[in-house]
Amino acid sequence: MLLRTCFVVAACGIITGCVSGWIENPSPSTRNTVNDLRLEGFECKARYSDIECMQIEPLRNKQANKCDGKNGCTPQPDILIFNRYRIEQQENGIPTIEHSVVEKVEGKLVGGTKVTAD
Repeated sequence: MLLRTCFVVAACGIITGCVSGWIENPSPSTRNTVNDLRLEGFECKARYSDIECMQIEPLRNKQANKCDGKNGCTPQPDILIFNRYRIEQQENGIPTIEHSVVEKVEGKLVGGTKVTAD
């Protein structure tokens, strides 16, 4: 059992190293894309096979107050909208970019839903 676990961990390490080798040494166009996103207010983190850049300051979607005859009007939490980009580098060095929008209710510690993808 221990030998099997060690083998699985070693195999994952080898596969991960091969897949993400370009992250340590990206092409100039991939590096420039990530640097441009950082200048625009994104935080970029390397993952196993791609780089994820998430908007630091979200857009706020204000919600209308919820009113009823019993409790009056109670304010609703804002919906925070973040742009997220996932960047992968092709073999020829050209980056591919996947854009998605993440909505999160203000005040919730866990959550967030993917809304659209280009």
